[in-house]
Amino acid sequence: MSQHVIVEKRDGIGRITLNRPEALNALSREMIEAIRAAVADFAASGEVKALLLAANGRAFCSGADLSDPMMGQHLPQDQKAAVCAATLDTLMNAMIRELRDAPFPTVAAVNGIAAGGGVGLALALDMVVAGRSASFILSFTAKLGLIPDLGASWHLPQHLGRARALGLMLTGQPLSAEDAVAQGLIWATADDDGLADEAEALAKKLAAGPTLAQVATRRLVDDALSRDFPAQLDAERDGQAAMVVTDDVAEAMKAFAEKRKPVFRGR
Repeated sequence: MSQHVIVEKRDGIGRITLNRPEALNALSREMIEAIRAAVADFAASGEVKALLLAANGRAFCSGADLSDPMMGQHLPQDQKAAVCAATLDTLMNAMIRELRDAPFPTVAAVNGIAAGGGVGLALALDMVVAGRSASFILSFTAKLGLIPDLGASWHLPQHLGRARALGLMLTGQPLSAEDAVAQGLIWATADDDGLADEAEALAKKLAAGPTLAQVATRRLVDDALSRDFPAQLDAERDGQAAMVVTDDVAEAMKAFAEKRKPVFRGR
């Protein structure tokens, strides 16, 4: 594992902490590979029921480390495009897909600045809790002459609408944590000094829940954005039929009859 990514498993929660504060947690190849390895390990272990992604220092993540060789800036102009495409396809987008499709609910704790690819990284998780002083900055276009990536160009239009999303992308104007909540981009804010506890509590709550239903609900919500209403009803029918035969539903029904809280096992 990378020294710049701290990985822990405890109390049913897999924790990944970005630990490169001197570089505002800019993502290197080594860090991305460590994140991917951690997610794969959590999924294979059977112990992890929720994932918590956080960061040390004064920023959550400033995006990709543009000086890392994976970005291809050291190469001749005619080679840069192919290297960029390969890095995004096989490394960065692979990480985003694996976080997005994790077999358990996921939480991001955003402190300070999330910029560029750091925005896409945070939004790849199911629920984002941000410190009140945190902000989200789409710096790709206005500052670097690039376009948004790591899924940011999907999340912002879907959740903020075209006008707001395009304005943030073209100007690079920061979006405050409070506005991100009010506009439906993230789940919640917390006092800066209480962010870690708030995110931990949320991860623990999700870890105690019915994992299969949580993941199925995520998929249902995501797919709803590309379905019409009749197709969504069909998807609900099929998904519900798959859930009613799970051990978690049997336990929930028994707990309801016994007037107690269910103890979910994620199966």
